[in-house]
Amino acid sequence: MKLRVLRGVYVRVDDPFEKVAWLQPAALGGWEYLIAERSRRLWTVFHESYDLCACARWDHRWHYRGRVHSMHRPGMMLLEPGELHRTLSVPPEVVFKVAMVPARAVHDAAAELGDIGHVHLADATTDDPDLSGAVWQLGLAVERGDASRLALQSLQSSVLLYLLRHAERAPPQAHPPGALAAVRARDYLRAHITDDVSLDALARACGCGRFQLMRAFRARWGVPPHAYHTHLRIHRARLLLRQGLPAGWVAAELGFCDQSHFIRHFRKVTGVTPAVYVGGR
Repeated sequence: MKLRVLRGVYVRVDDPFEKVAWLQPAALGGWEYLIAERSRRLWTVFHESYDLCACARWDHRWHYRGRVHSMHRPGMMLLEPGELHRTLSVPPEVVFKVAMVPARAVHDAAAELGDIGHVHLADATTDDPDLSGAVWQLGLAVERGDASRLALQSLQSSVLLYLLRHAERAPPQAHPPGALAAVRARDYLRAHITDDVSLDALARACGCGRFQLMRAFRARWGVPPHAYHTHLRIHRARLLLRQGLPAGWVAAELGFCDQSHFIRHFRKVTGVTPAVYVGGR
């Protein structure tokens, strides 16, 4: 697939309707920024950070935390670490920007403000104009690439302050019948990211049958176990690529058959190839 650069955003030449860029400037201190313009794809994304998605269009639906959510006016999706969301429908030519905030940054900000504990976002959406505006302003600064360190850090602090207005302490874990197996399966897959996990082994680890597990897992996470496992591996791949490790080594380390297999899955999940992903720094 050929790609070219237009105003700092990577364009897929064979899909002129969509522009996708992953930006990781060093000054952001581990934050990432995803920009998608005229995107018509149905995204499935695993979240290991607090991901704040500001949408310029609405009327889309997604599966998250075991239920279907929708947005009927401009606003934001609020997504927590350890969760996965799967888009079910999107409006034509959706535009969105996502600030991916490391969990440590959120927890440190909460602790500095006197709230110690895991930060929980009970609501999956908000129409808070302050938070949405802060995410968009941070994105504009990252895209331009000319903001000072002080300006970027001030914008990041604004994002965190507005985000924490929507936060609460994580409630005690209470799982409905069948959901505990899905949580155990998720934890097992996260502990065996590089392994060739079989469904039988996964079911044994969760103490249930294969079909019970498949039904419970899809109901909770929105995808079957193998798709969730792939998203875990691609997330780990993003971390390794940002450390400067070559794509061939990353593919072998994470158990992909070969580099082309890895690139195919990476592009399916992120919308870009590994080379384009690291080139967006």
